[in-house]
Amino acid sequence: MPPVQYQFKNLNHLGLVAAMCRELKIAEYFDARITNDSEARNVTIGQAVVAMIINGLGFTGQTLYLVPEFFEDKPIDRLIGEGIQAEHLNDKILGRALDSLYYAGVSDLYLNLAIKVVNHLNLPCKALNLDGTSLHTDGVYNSNENPDDLNCIHICRGYSRDHRPDLNQVVLQLITENEAGIPVFMAPASGNVNDKTCFQEIIKNHLSCFKAALNNRYLVADAAMYVAKTLQLLDKQKQLFISRVPLNIKDARELVSKAPAMALEPVEGY
Repeated sequence: MPPVQYQFKNLNHLGLVAAMCRELKIAEYFDARITNDSEARNVTIGQAVVAMIINGLGFTGQTLYLVPEFFEDKPIDRLIGEGIQAEHLNDKILGRALDSLYYAGVSDLYLNLAIKVVNHLNLPCKALNLDGTSLHTDGVYNSNENPDDLNCIHICRGYSRDHRPDLNQVVLQLITENEAGIPVFMAPASGNVNDKTCFQEIIKNHLSCFKAALNNRYLVADAAMYVAKTLQLLDKQKQLFISRVPLNIKDARELVSKAPAMALEPVEGY
């Protein structure tokens, strides 16, 4: 009788990630909306997305060409699907999947998926939180062929968060629901955009979708939302909001100046 051959695979916490992807039917969601770019594909677009989610939540922080190495010791049949090998999850396959997502419209795909997830988890979603954050990036990616392409964001000098004008940055606009903090909307923007303009466009183009799907009562944002035209859009959509009135408005400045100063007392042991 020949000796039994055993194989050992590392599952770690990734089984929980894959199980949630399966429960939310993430692969099926993308495969229903994006046609595979090749009949010879061993991995569907949806399965490629799940593979990148698992890799991203595997605490590796590695580039796409190292994904096959990441999956070499993982039980891929249980995590993603039968018949998929580590070498199938190469950077060409994953890169073409990312291209397909881009051409299908990443923001709209994510918006509809996020709403599906919030409803599936039965989260009450009483409020949505809107904000933008700047991200440092390296390399030269801007295309000089068509600088006026509105669908292309531009990496610009000036990392505002750290006051580093020598670093490149892009901006990510984000909306999260208030119960679990799940991002329900993400949109990249050029590194030199103004939050006031971005917030106004998001409220104009997307807020009605959230109200219809999630029935959120409040929209919460910082003082960048407190602009006359933006407030008119909120009023038109009958959206209650929570924000801070900026101090460049005279009435707000006068009210703050009249407020009593708070006396802070030292706390022992800190």
